[in-house]
Amino acid sequence: MSLKVRKLSSEPGSEEIEEGYAGVNNVWVVPERADLAGFSSRIFRIAAGGRTSMHEHEREHVVVVLRGACRVECGTEAQLVTEGSILSVPSNVTHRFSNPSRDGLALLIMNLYVDPFKTVKEPEAPSAG
Repeated sequence: MSLKVRKLSSEPGSEEIEEGYAGVNNVWVVPERADLAGFSSRIFRIAAGGRTSMHEHEREHVVVVLRGACRVECGTEAQLVTEGSILSVPSNVTHRFSNPSRDGLALLIMNLYVDPFKTVKEPEAPSAG
C-alpha cells in the first residue's frame, strides 16, 4: 500500500530553537525535497504566549489557521486571525506569528519558493505534419 497516514497528535515534532522563537513546535508535513524544489510545508504548534521571531525570507507563505487565534504581523500591518483563516505572506516582507490566547494555536504553513527558471506551461499541441 502506498498511502501513508500520519496523526498530527502522534507527531512529536521538534522545538524551534532559533533566536526570537518561543513555544513553537515544528512538524514537517512535506519536507524540502530536491525533486520538489518549489514547495515545502509544515505545521507550527504555538503554545499560549508563544511566537516566531520577526523575520523575512525569499519564500512566500500561504498559511491556514487550523486551530486557535493568531496575531500576524506583516510589514507595517498587524491583525488577529482565527481558525479557518487563510493568509498570504509575500516574499521578502518582515513577519511574525504569535499566540495571544490561553489555548493552543496550530498553523499549516506552505512555503512557495520562486524559481525564475521554472515556469508552468500548457502542453504544446502536436503539429500537423
